[in-house]
Amino acid sequence: MRIKKILDSLTYEKQMFMKLLVLVTIPLIVMGIVSCNIYISSESSKRYLTLSSYSDEISGEYGNIFSSLKEYYIDNVNGDRFRWLVSQKDIPYSRISNMQQAQRILGGTYFMEKYISNYEFINIDHGWVFNKYGMFPYEKTWNRDEVNRFLNSQKEMMLSVYWLNREGTRPPKSGNFRNSNSIDSSGLLLVIKNEHEISGMSWLLLVQIDEKELNNLSDSYKKLGYDVTILANDKVILNTNSDMTESYLKEGMKGSGIYRSASGKKYNINVRNGETDGLTFVIGYDKTKINKDATIFVMASFVVIAVFVLLLVIIRLTAMAFSKPLLVLQEFVKDQNLQIKELFVSNLLKGELNEERIENSLKKYGITVYPAYRMIAITCKGTDDRLKEKYGEILSGLPEKLKKRMFITPVYYEERLVFLVGAEIDIEVDNKTVALYKEIKDYIAENFGMATASGISQPFHKLHHVRKAYNECAQAISNKANTEDTENSSLALFDDYLAMNSQENVYDMIIENELILAIDSCKDEEAGRLLELTIVRMEMKSVVGIERNFYLTRLLTAILNIPGSAGVALSDIFDSEQYNILNSITQIYGKQELVKAISREIIDPIIHKLLKKRQESQESEILTQVIKLLKDSRGNITLNECADRLCYHPNYLSKVLKHEQGVTFTDIANKEKLKQAKYMLLTTECSVAEISEKLQYNNVQNFIRFFKNHMGFTPAAFRKEHRQ
Repeated sequence: MRIKKILDSLTYEKQMFMKLLVLVTIPLIVMGIVSCNIYISSESSKRYLTLSSYSDEISGEYGNIFSSLKEYYIDNVNGDRFRWLVSQKDIPYSRISNMQQAQRILGGTYFMEKYISNYEFINIDHGWVFNKYGMFPYEKTWNRDEVNRFLNSQKEMMLSVYWLNREGTRPPKSGNFRNSNSIDSSGLLLVIKNEHEISGMSWLLLVQIDEKELNNLSDSYKKLGYDVTILANDKVILNTNSDMTESYLKEGMKGSGIYRSASGKKYNINVRNGETDGLTFVIGYDKTKINKDATIFVMASFVVIAVFVLLLVIIRLTAMAFSKPLLVLQEFVKDQNLQIKELFVSNLLKGELNEERIENSLKKYGITVYPAYRMIAITCKGTDDRLKEKYGEILSGLPEKLKKRMFITPVYYEERLVFLVGAEIDIEVDNKTVALYKEIKDYIAENFGMATASGISQPFHKLHHVRKAYNECAQAISNKANTEDTENSSLALFDDYLAMNSQENVYDMIIENELILAIDSCKDEEAGRLLELTIVRMEMKSVVGIERNFYLTRLLTAILNIPGSAGVALSDIFDSEQYNILNSITQIYGKQELVKAISREIIDPIIHKLLKKRQESQESEILTQVIKLLKDSRGNITLNECADRLCYHPNYLSKVLKHEQGVTFTDIANKEKLKQAKYMLLTTECSVAEISEKLQYNNVQNFIRFFKNHMGFTPAAFRKEHRQ
């Protein structure tokens, strides 16, 4: 129904454009979705079938490399040349030929050497080290503390030959180059050790594997969408996709199947176990990537739609160029219809039409008839000489949404704007009238800056009563109290002037809405004026007893609902002694005393709390902006500079920080500087002097003094302590 109403509101040309667009776009979108599903189904089947084949290939290739390396070194450490190397108590500098043979053995064969980046032989019994860079006494090892920790950890490992991945360990460096007197225990290692039964290890051989060469093997598979993880003793020694590896380990390594990662991706994983080398090969692909690739079909359909829309637009623009005379005629007919309707309303206002002529005109112009009506007449306050022209501007500029809520077109009649509202029943027409009046009044105030005097008629049920309704509006507007204030808009209902049924309509919904809006906007003077007007209207009706208390309680309840809509509890505004506030106020009968009591006891505390809440919200935003400036500047910004950028006084900014955080601006700035300093000390190779310069200290001693006062360490000591 809603779509039909939208189409009915469009011109015939636009309706055709929309129908053609829908006629083409829906099949294209359906085709794109179907193609997407077909691709996902076929690609998933294809990947599933090829996964097993690739798993055999990958596990075979890697298994051959790892088993060959392992068997080669096991065979050679048991050979005579290696035993000779182990038996040397002192570093055999003079046995050059023997050492060269040992280097060739440890460097691997022609097939293996590309996979071996380094080796470290540590003769623990006799205290010396041999690697591809040379030989040196163990006691002169540059990174001996780290190596000692590593050797101690090896004492707890029961295996004598195994694979170990120490990717989290940094390789030894002195400045930008490796120190020759160092032992590299980082990366992927083949560990071979010899242990005494009582005294522990006698020697240890670390063969460091070049992971780049291993990854080169998986590049061709990775391009096809397959990733590889290799486990030894349930520890990861190689992986090309950390997310897939983590999902497999997290699920407890259940074997082949579907695994979901923490990031939401799904992996189809095939597991192969090495028969002799104890390795586990995990090969898989990202199932969600298939879905992403499939979206190209949907995107293609949208591209086709965009091209079609462009063609339609071009055709439409071309048609518009040729149909311009027809459009001019269409606008002319539209204006003629508008003028005819305005003339019809003017004749109704003059009372020149009988029921028969009215009925014929309604059928002729296709105007919907309603059982109930009300009229709104509005006069703009002021003495502007162009007031009559402005009435025309107001009517011509009325938004379409307002025009659609009126029974028939509005008119300018006898220096008043006249609006008719229709509905099925009296209550509905009352509600529609309230809403329409508010929007028209606000529209005139916002766009023309003028206050208005408005009158609303009683409900009527026949259109030949329009003249009578207009007279009622004119009588309501002519009241002196309604027109003497030229600064504020005013409203009068003709119902207020009726002696019969004087209790009806005493509680004015429009005034209530205006009062609530004024309180919510924290306009205390406007709220006071509207409250007094409401009380005066009640007194005009001579409402007493239970009925007076009912309407007064209803007004106060509407006011007390304002804090809740702003997220403020009533208990935060009123204390326990005010629990009977409604009862006490209804016992006040003097007009001035009643207005003062409601303002003092209810309205003023609510406005005060709303202002305070909004101020606190503003202070939290200020704190966020200050912290961002400090972070962007690494703490190198003054309070005055912050205040200038945020357009606040420095004292106010300092007060906000103290109130929100309980600390000074200097404390927050120092905290940010300290954070930046620690980050650079731990993650960069910058010297202390360079870090001091980046943090804009005049000299390095001031920076060292500042850091030590807050951390208890000098920067150099802090770096040494936390980077070992």
